[in-house]
Amino acid sequence: MQHQPDGSERSLHDKTVSGLLWSALSRVGQQAVQFAIAILLARMLTPEEFGLIAMITVFTGFAAFFSEMGFGAAIIQRQDIEQRHLSSIFWLNVAAGLILTAIVMALAPFIGYFYGNPILIPLTLAISLNFAIGSLKVVQNALITKNLDFKRMTTIEILAISVAGAIAAGMAIKGFGPWSLVANSLSATIVSVAAIWYVSDWRPQFVWDWRAIKELLGFSANLTGGRVINYWTQNIDNMLIGRYLGAIPLGAYDRAFGLMMRPQYEVAAVLSNVMFPALSIIQNDKRRIKEIVLKAGRAIALVTFPMMMGLLVVARPFVLTLYGEKWEGAILILQIFCLDGMGRSLWSTAGWIYLTQARTDLLFRWLLLAGVVKIASIIIGLHWGAVGVAAAIVLSGYIILWYPSWAIPGRLIDLTFREVLRNVAPIFSCSAAMALAVALVGLLLPTMWPPWARLAAQVPLGMALYTILLRSFRIQAYSEAKKLAIEQWNMRYKARGVAVIEQDQIH
Repeated sequence: MQHQPDGSERSLHDKTVSGLLWSALSRVGQQAVQFAIAILLARMLTPEEFGLIAMITVFTGFAAFFSEMGFGAAIIQRQDIEQRHLSSIFWLNVAAGLILTAIVMALAPFIGYFYGNPILIPLTLAISLNFAIGSLKVVQNALITKNLDFKRMTTIEILAISVAGAIAAGMAIKGFGPWSLVANSLSATIVSVAAIWYVSDWRPQFVWDWRAIKELLGFSANLTGGRVINYWTQNIDNMLIGRYLGAIPLGAYDRAFGLMMRPQYEVAAVLSNVMFPALSIIQNDKRRIKEIVLKAGRAIALVTFPMMMGLLVVARPFVLTLYGEKWEGAILILQIFCLDGMGRSLWSTAGWIYLTQARTDLLFRWLLLAGVVKIASIIIGLHWGAVGVAAAIVLSGYIILWYPSWAIPGRLIDLTFREVLRNVAPIFSCSAAMALAVALVGLLLPTMWPPWARLAAQVPLGMALYTILLRSFRIQAYSEAKKLAIEQWNMRYKARGVAVIEQDQIH
């Protein structure tokens, strides 16, 4: 197997690690700001108002795929990208954004009729402007990502979220209700577009080359098709719950799903944002890609497994402390989804395999099959309400879909399902032991303690116990994380005369 020269490998390693650190910083910053705003909005708004926006998002989120059309990923994946590609894609995305805004505006009355709520019409009209505005940043965003320049992306993303969150919180305080959530979405898009144009050196030329578009279309078309299918399988539950059960159950369901998705998605996104462009550079070296996929899987599991299991056992005090008693209906749904979160977080690395190997056609067919299974599960689960839908999704995901979701892409890089399980088994065991201990402590705490006090007692215990277990059993992912941290410390501070930590001290 041929490798790049040592200098190139070192450069790629350094840029990848730097990208991971900046991407992690971005996610931590975003998480902190978004979490604070979410708590504030959840306390000032009702589950019904969140449910209204969730109803609209089912349709607007679907339309968003066609504004980008997979060309952003195609720019990142293709190594010989030219100005004719970039400018042609830019104008195509702008045209698509304008068309989608017009289409969603035209569909606004239908959305209001479908859910039987006329307030959805003006809300949809306002949210539809996101497509026209957001289309202006697709190419610049892809170029910054392709260059692994996540320092710039960190600044842009945190700025956009902070400004948008401040506007939304201010409007919620003034009593604007669901319009504060609309303002949050629009202002985040506007600020991010303005910031990306400010920091990016690339500008579009008046070039329109159909041949350049066609050269990227095979990759992007299959990717977009797969994303569309995946989107509806991920969101048809919201649509059906909103249609048949109403806005209040949907608000609780959507908030529970969001609480589960946020930590595991953010961790996976930190790696995905960096590893896809990095792996695309070595896309022909399958052995190295396999090693990196397994290492990344351990890193994701190291963080998401204890998060999901810990959240499962402290869900009640967590929800009541942060959101209040009016969100009690989300607790059981959240606990069910926490079981789903562990497997879901790992699948992002399987997606890298499809993309780096340019097998978006295979990804499309897999997502189509998985979508059929999930939709059938949702329809069955509706008979038992929002809780039944959550339970049906989790059961079908593990019993029917989890094995083929790894077996199929694994063949592309000689990765077996057994290797995937063995890779994360020690982390799962430590997380399960920690969660069991935290649950037992919760049973022993006085029943008159308020939710915040129970949370304050259980969470630090879980964190300390998990760390002790990782160190005691010398879990590989934990050692790798410490080694990475030490390497970065040495690289950044050795030149400044700061004491360097030796590698043999990491165990």
